[in-house]
Amino acid sequence: NAYAQSKSIETPSSHARRLMEQMKESDVEPNTVTYNTLLRCLLKEIKRRQPLKRESGIVSEAKEIVSKMQENDLVNTVSFNTLLSILAKSNEAPSVSETYLDHMIETYRSTQNKKIQPDTTSFNALIEAYVNECKRNRKAAAGMAERAEAVIGRMVQMYKSGENDNVRPDVVSFTSVINAYATASSRRKKCASQALETLDKMQRICDDGDRRVKPNKRTYTAVINALSRAGKPERADEILRKMLQSNNNKLQPDTMCYTSVIDGYARKGGEESAFRAEELLREMEDTYNSQGGSYLTKPNFRTYRAVITALGKSTQPRSAEKCEQILNEMESYASHGMKDLAPNTIVYNAVIDAYARSQTESKAYRAELLLEKMLDSGNPMINPDTVTFNSVIKASALSSSEDADVRKEAYLIGLNAFKNVHSYDGCRPTSVTYVHFLRLLQNLVQDASSRDIMTEKVMGLCRSSGLVNEAVESQLKKTSPTVARRILLSSGND
Repeated sequence: NAYAQSKSIETPSSHARRLMEQMKESDVEPNTVTYNTLLRCLLKEIKRRQPLKRESGIVSEAKEIVSKMQENDLVNTVSFNTLLSILAKSNEAPSVSETYLDHMIETYRSTQNKKIQPDTTSFNALIEAYVNECKRNRKAAAGMAERAEAVIGRMVQMYKSGENDNVRPDVVSFTSVINAYATASSRRKKCASQALETLDKMQRICDDGDRRVKPNKRTYTAVINALSRAGKPERADEILRKMLQSNNNKLQPDTMCYTSVIDGYARKGGEESAFRAEELLREMEDTYNSQGGSYLTKPNFRTYRAVITALGKSTQPRSAEKCEQILNEMESYASHGMKDLAPNTIVYNAVIDAYARSQTESKAYRAELLLEKMLDSGNPMINPDTVTFNSVIKASALSSSEDADVRKEAYLIGLNAFKNVHSYDGCRPTSVTYVHFLRLLQNLVQDASSRDIMTEKVMGLCRSSGLVNEAVESQLKKTSPTVARRILLSSGND
């Protein structure tokens, strides 16, 4: 039992098995408690996410233990529940968990043996299996979420019929289903509505007197996640406000809640979304500072990245400059000990892309400065990648200044980034690289003859790299119709 509870031993089951062997050598037969303790050791190991080859061994051993316990009439509800929890946390399909739960139910029906009576924990383990399958298989997530909800329906039917009074759904049951819908909502928007309906159902049951299903912070966070991922940040924001206005300290929103709402605004994009995302960030910072550094609402890396993304998608004046300001804040925090806020390549890329989308006249120059900062840093966390160079080319291509010197500078910056993406260690061009550079030629090379010559050379590189696709061909026609006709005719395309 001490091994099962230990936090420092990596593989407690090996120690537990050794003790069991010593028991047998002393003619002391393991009992139900002994086997259940070994199962708990295996559960602890699988929670730590052992390598997959080890995980499959854990699952097989757990199945064998329960089978042996059944043969010796030692199995009980705890045994089955621990096995079901192991299965839920493994890569086993939910159908395996359902088979064991069905066996448990049928055995109880035929024997009425209270020792193996399924309870709420048994069904919650099956729901967890469906939730985890949602995360592994996003394409099938919506169906898995609905199956998880069907498990609650099964629990209610068994409880109301009097078949089993130990299987009433609780807050964990419903919150897990909402989590499943949250995972599925990015692919199927309807799932966000189903998450809200589940929350409403919980509230009705709670109002009718069943406090076991009273929504908690995890419940509301799961609903916020569902709404944000489905592109409904305003509804998620309403839930956040509801939590803030409650008199229950346990319901006060934390970093995860705020960040999920901000991420929803970042997904939606637009000026209003950017404004609200930035407003929420400052609200978090004000709360954090006013509470003497309470970590409840301390913005984290995801928070700042989401705000940068939201600003980058907006048409706000100086939105790109605001992104760079947040980047600088992150670097300042990191230099003062908050290493978890140190920006990485993804954050730099988001700021460069913000400049590319912005109306800033010197966007190419500002993008190049950030690229040079990355190149000169010597920090592997901010090594430029293909996306970095593509974003700099994009910023150059979208330069629309009427100042000839600014346009020339933008052209040279884009040309240099185009050359570097072909030569920089770990980078290689993509079709997007060629689309952006062809657009640069279209917008910044005014002499048609020079533009045609350069387009011909660029397309030669693109074709030799096997990167010609519909997007490249479409941009080619805009950049140089003459070259496009010649190349497309020679390749047999219209």
